[in-house]
Amino acid sequence: MNEETKIGGCLSASTLKIIATVFMVFDNAFMKFPEMGSYWHLITRFVAPLFAYLMVDGFFHTRSREKYMGRLWIAAVLMQIGNIISSILLGQFAVRDNIFLTLAIGFTIIYFLDKSRSAVMPQRVLYILCAILIMAVSLYVDAHRIPFIFGSYIIVEGGLQLLPFIVFMYIFHNRKILQSLSSIALSIFILFFYGGPEMFFTQGFDYFCFASEWLGCMVVPFILLYNGQKGNSKIPGKYFFYVFYPLHLWVIAIVAYIIKH
Repeated sequence: MNEETKIGGCLSASTLKIIATVFMVFDNAFMKFPEMGSYWHLITRFVAPLFAYLMVDGFFHTRSREKYMGRLWIAAVLMQIGNIISSILLGQFAVRDNIFLTLAIGFTIIYFLDKSRSAVMPQRVLYILCAILIMAVSLYVDAHRIPFIFGSYIIVEGGLQLLPFIVFMYIFHNRKILQSLSSIALSIFILFFYGGPEMFFTQGFDYFCFASEWLGCMVVPFILLYNGQKGNSKIPGKYFFYVFYPLHLWVIAIVAYIIKH
């Protein structure tokens, strides 16, 4: 393990997953119950980047990257099917999120980039072009929300922020300072992409909180506190997030449907 990984580290991967999961519930509850207060969306901006960061770290430690990637794509497809069903049953209260798709795309991008490192020409160029093409198409989908069947959408959730973030975390793996600086730089770029600091004054506090993907740099303290250890692999279990993520979204959506329908 790179010594820099251990600097200031006191939180294991399992602990970080638990923290991210708790705040994820609050964030997704806010999306269905905005009366909770828009500040919830503001303070939970580290959640998706933290899951993405841990996925990249897992990329370097998994026994089979192909199986890991396969699990993410299977989860993404099943999640999308569930979203279609929820659109039919719940209408405007349907589940729209699919972070599995974003993580699967991000994993695939760094998978091809990693392949290019050991490949010879012209395979190296082909792998890099595949990664660039996947990135470009995904960012386009993220920007346009592609309508799908029965009122559902294909959404690369947080793609503008998370996909470049995943690439940076891969490139600077085990170099916490560079990972942190690249995350901050990306956040500054996204801030001005959304209209810059003036949006706080022109659009109001609620919009400022909603369009706060640029605050993904809130993940930096967690990067610095990560000790590079897996922690208790049973808490949460290996497949916990694959089950809990869609389950909690469905519960929130059903509760919103019952209360507000």
